[in-house]
Amino acid sequence: MNLNGNKWLILQLSLNGILLFLSIVVFALHHARFTPSSFGFLYFLAVLGFAGVFVALIVDLMTSATRQVHGQIVHKEGRTIHISRTDGKLRKYKVTVPEVLQRLEKGQFVTMSLSKLAQIPQSIHIVDPPGEPENWLEAR
Repeated sequence: MNLNGNKWLILQLSLNGILLFLSIVVFALHHARFTPSSFGFLYFLAVLGFAGVFVALIVDLMTSATRQVHGQIVHKEGRTIHISRTDGKLRKYKVTVPEVLQRLEKGQFVTMSLSKLAQIPQSIHIVDPPGEPENWLEAR
């Protein structure tokens, strides 16, 4: 089930681009008006932070590198699902597609595909529980 990860990446990329532009403008206006001060340094750090996130989102958008997460759905709250991974850690993931969210239930075993850098869910697949037969005829 596709979770429209690229759509979310493009939205975050555009928002981060706007914040980066505004940070550069504020830094330039502050630096031209006043002598360098601590506020100028904070604006400079904000520009560096937004630029770093901007580059990470572009790399995630251009590459198709993903990471697989296997686990079980422990809790479903609104558009957020809580997954207990196979290594024992509990993580929260936001599912923005209503059709996919309706098919997910507590106790299901799932495999999620996440983008490499931003950890944005790309797809989710429901799998059979480990150690149980695939259909009920094999159990007899």
